[in-house]
Amino acid sequence: MTSPIITVGTAETAKELTAAICTLYDAVFSQPPFHWTNTESAHHRQSLVEMMADPTFGIVTAEATGGLAGFAYGVRLSPQTGWWWSFEKPLPSELTVEWEGRTFALIDVAVDERYRGQGIGRQLVDTLLGSRSEERATLCVQPIATKTQAIYRHLGWQYVGRREASTYAVSPYWDVYVLSLRNKP
Repeated sequence: MTSPIITVGTAETAKELTAAICTLYDAVFSQPPFHWTNTESAHHRQSLVEMMADPTFGIVTAEATGGLAGFAYGVRLSPQTGWWWSFEKPLPSELTVEWEGRTFALIDVAVDERYRGQGIGRQLVDTLLGSRSEERATLCVQPIATKTQAIYRHLGWQYVGRREASTYAVSPYWDVYVLSLRNKP
């Protein structure tokens, strides 16, 4: 199997690959250990379309001969973000105060099962974060996805707490992590 080609893209890239991104998202996140609902596929597609309209949107893809092998994307948090609300335990203000350009939210990362175990997920995340100017990154993981959380901890992400999910989220809670980007290569 040929190694996928990792590419930094734009919102236009994501628009061109929307169907493939959504198909891979559904294939990855509809399987255990992740929670899945009948409306998640449509909700994800709508969220992706909304994110692509954000000028801070960033995406990296892994493309192989057979098509899309993986992706990672996200957006910059605004100073008015609600990202740091609804935590089980209050977080310190030095963590939750946002300013323009402080935090990039890594929203989704997925790798086709045929390409897992080859470091592609890490390459996607490293490439995306390496292309960003923010000081730090944050992400949310379903609490039930303990192997996924172990991977992020291994890569240096720091757990900061658990928060309630929004009304339309597939999981009732999210475990939130932060990674400093100041020392990125």
